[in-house]
Amino acid sequence: MDKFYCLVKMTFLTKFAYVKAFWINIAGTFASIVIYYFLWQFVFRQQDSLAGYTAVQMTTYVILSRMLSSQFSGGINQELSNWIRTGKIGMELLRPISLFFTLFAKRVGEFVFFVAFKGLPIAAVCFLVLGGAPPAGVWNFAMFLVSTCLSIGIMYFFEFMVGLCAFYTNHSYSLAYAKSSLFSILSGGVVPLFLFPEGLARVLDYLPFAGMVSVPVNIYLGKYLPEETWQFVGLQVVWILILWTAAHIFYSCAIRRIVVQGG
Repeated sequence: MDKFYCLVKMTFLTKFAYVKAFWINIAGTFASIVIYYFLWQFVFRQQDSLAGYTAVQMTTYVILSRMLSSQFSGGINQELSNWIRTGKIGMELLRPISLFFTLFAKRVGEFVFFVAFKGLPIAAVCFLVLGGAPPAGVWNFAMFLVSTCLSIGIMYFFEFMVGLCAFYTNHSYSLAYAKSSLFSILSGGVVPLFLFPEGLARVLDYLPFAGMVSVPVNIYLGKYLPEETWQFVGLQVVWILILWTAAHIFYSCAIRRIVVQGG
């Protein structure tokens, strides 16, 4: 546990070294929330509700979904691919702790930094200025927090596998952009999943991507019955186990491609 805490703390402190990039990132996230807010305000000029969502609920959806999906552009896939490209992966594999453990601790550190210095401040300002809705209840808020934490596990294993692709491509910059775009669309970060055709929307609800944005936000808004909430949270756990297995299989195959030069 001490090792995990140290890695999380190290990642947390490292983020402070890039203050300018941090402020630019915050400004970009805030701008995207404002843009989406005005787009939906235009839609709700013509109607009072859309698929069961009121204007205030949609504002809340925009704030929370844009906040959660703003994490897609980061992740540990970039660091892992750089390790592979530069050869630092050899040193990382010699450490007395597993690569999975090291990178997961770093991902948690990124998430803690995100919540403390980006998520909470921007959400507070946006709720105050734009007017979002409070959680549907204390239980909904608690389950929203649980679901959000589980979403990090889903993101982590996807990011790990994207990073491992550098063993085959020597870099994963294009894959990182594709990952961010794919996550944003299929998770409900750009367009709520209920706007997709009904059959496709039902399929997307049960894919792991929905657990990153759509599921936590809809839990917050009280769009699920209690049994449905447990079902979707349980599905997040199942997807984490599936992705854990897939990541370990991919890792065992990719690691064979390491070539050590020297003598």
